[in-house]
Amino acid sequence: MSQPTFKDSFTRKYRKGPYSRISPTQPTLSASGKTVLITAGHTGIGFAIASNFAVAGVAHLIIVGRRQNMLKKASEDLSRAHPATKLHIFAASIVDEAALSAVFHKIRQGIAEPDVLVTSAAYFPSSTNVLETPMQQMWASFETNVKGNMHLVQEFLNVTRPSSVSPTNQTPKRDKIILDVSSAATHVFVRKTGIYSASKLAFTRILATAQDEASFLSQYFNLRIHSFHPGIVLTQIGRNNGHNVDTMPWDDVQLPGQFAVWLASPEAEFLKGRFVWANWDVDELLDGKERILKENLLKIGLVGKADWAIALKRNTSKL
Repeated sequence: MSQPTFKDSFTRKYRKGPYSRISPTQPTLSASGKTVLITAGHTGIGFAIASNFAVAGVAHLIIVGRRQNMLKKASEDLSRAHPATKLHIFAASIVDEAALSAVFHKIRQGIAEPDVLVTSAAYFPSSTNVLETPMQQMWASFETNVKGNMHLVQEFLNVTRPSSVSPTNQTPKRDKIILDVSSAATHVFVRKTGIYSASKLAFTRILATAQDEASFLSQYFNLRIHSFHPGIVLTQIGRNNGHNVDTMPWDDVQLPGQFAVWLASPEAEFLKGRFVWANWDVDELLDGKERILKENLLKIGLVGKADWAIALKRNTSKL
């Protein structure tokens, strides 16, 4: 099939809001006892994901962000709504490697080993043509969306310092799950988002490779990496770029919030290393499991038509 777009969904049903199948109250989606770390979980999509993991019963919810005042408010709001979940906040930028390393040290020493990492922090440059984007904004996109997030992943997996990681005797082995809040702009052309698209694509592609190369980690834990488009949600970034509630038919922020919980559940294991949209119907994805695996679908790559390629080969052979 051709690649999915906003007009050509992978599933027949195109969801724009939460639905019962992915509700975090479903027993099969329970995150009881888990420790979840979310960057930028104090606002927007990140906050919705944090809220839904709390509903799913996580033991520890850790939010890392740059603004202490907003972190504090988010923690207070989440604590009031979900008293059974322990909230922890850390003020740090993901581009500050030393600060991020210190955060993970504190987490491991005083809280718990994180089970799930949600990479929600992102830098979005001003909406301009690629050639008109200031170089400072272009580089800031890659500093945050690629370098910062990659350092975050390495700290989460803790594999760059072999002496600090020891094989586990757990049966079954512990799962370590990365939820990459990516964007449809990685594979769908969206005007005036070229730099953002390229930086998000770069990180998502790196994660796909990491999943493919993850066999050496199997003695420590089972690694699952999922990249997903969260839908078109009106966030502060959108407002900063001139959008409001009337500029387009927005998706409900609770859709990616709940979909992230489903992705972290055992049901979604078959989608590891692949790219999905929160808008796609979960039951249809599950029904298509065999085909997705057999045909190696939902991986970012080059889309072409076999008949065209065959014709080209036939014609050039006569030259």
